[in-house]
Amino acid sequence: MAKKNELQNINFPLLVSVILIVVIGILMIYSTGFDPIDKLNNGLYKKQMVWFGIGFVLMMTVALINYRLMGDYSLYIYIGILFILVLTTIFGTPVRSARAWINFGFFSIQPSEFMKLGYIILMAKFLEIRERDIQNFRELMIPSLITIIPVFIIYMQPDFGTAMIFIPIFFTMLFLGGADVSQIGSIISIAAIGLLLPMILTYTEWVGQGNEDLNPIISFFKGSDLLFIIAGALLMIAIVAFVLHFFFIKKIYRKIYIPSMVFSMGLFLSVFIQHFLKDYQKKRILVFLNPTLDPHGSGYNVIQSKIAIGSGGFIGKGFLHGTQSQLGFLPEKTTDFIFSVVAEEWGLLGSTILIALFAVIIFKGIQIAFEASDKFGMLLASGITTMFFFHMIINIGMTLGIMPVTGLPLTFVSYGGSNLVMSLIAVGILLNIHMRKTIR
Repeated sequence: MAKKNELQNINFPLLVSVILIVVIGILMIYSTGFDPIDKLNNGLYKKQMVWFGIGFVLMMTVALINYRLMGDYSLYIYIGILFILVLTTIFGTPVRSARAWINFGFFSIQPSEFMKLGYIILMAKFLEIRERDIQNFRELMIPSLITIIPVFIIYMQPDFGTAMIFIPIFFTMLFLGGADVSQIGSIISIAAIGLLLPMILTYTEWVGQGNEDLNPIISFFKGSDLLFIIAGALLMIAIVAFVLHFFFIKKIYRKIYIPSMVFSMGLFLSVFIQHFLKDYQKKRILVFLNPTLDPHGSGYNVIQSKIAIGSGGFIGKGFLHGTQSQLGFLPEKTTDFIFSVVAEEWGLLGSTILIALFAVIIFKGIQIAFEASDKFGMLLASGITTMFFFHMIINIGMTLGIMPVTGLPLTFVSYGGSNLVMSLIAVGILLNIHMRKTIR
């Protein structure tokens, strides 16, 4: 438990910023649920207030318990949440064709939200233990496996947005954990190759329908057997070059086997993505580049969001006076596009204040990471701060049309008990690390 001198170190700017953002979120949820004609509200804001109360109690409880205990039990936490995640994927209650929730009757829980936190805790502990060896390429296998398992399970629910948030957390924690930059660059290159080829195919099929000149391109990328042969050939070249490098230790062999391995793994990944990523998910990635490609389908949400944000002007239309949200033009206005409601009703001024509060949270998270008393605390704070940062960037980015629509909520603002409670627990961990920064 926390001692009296530790309680005096509580980070009030972080705590106050979080509370203010949650209050803004509750007000926006109230606004989106308000019927301007009947003067009634759907009551979602009341549920959010209950979740905030529960999350606040858990946040303060977590802040009082030494965060190092989480490291000691990190594997059990990860496996426990992973087990629940698997059960949810198989037996969970379908909501919009996704089995991501466990229904308890009067409330539901989304285990994938808590998987983020369990993953960060285990990654931080592993990287602390393997600090001296993490620059060896083979040491990246375990953290990669720790990442791939929940990503794959969450994707199978399917919940593409939540699955993808693990990726930036993975790379950030690897970098801060001491992994070799060239190795991280290789992994990023593999991911880029794996994603680029399916996007090219989707674009040519979607935009170039009826254009016979594009048929050879489409046929080439559709030829999974051919891509497998190319990937396999590159893999064999990489293996031979690696063996030669092992015996003769010449840089020329290293320059051969690393690019060959990267392209080989990238092509294998592209085939996997092409077969398992659903068409609407690939189209969402393309639509963010040009929403007019599908103005009545995948691009509709982004177009309406931009209209809402632009119509807010500098000071906004006023609380409860947003036409896009009040009249039902803006879809998913309590979750994915709640920032559009803020911009429409409170304008550029209100949006800037909200982003500034998020900036305080990110800044304080980075500060806590740098001032942590041990490697585990630094990595834990870094992972949590990265999670908050990318949730904010991706969600606000997709409302502005500069990020693909992935379904990620705006942390502390969007409606949803699981994300709010998990995020408040994460804040409790940050407070915990800050309170014990002088103890070594």
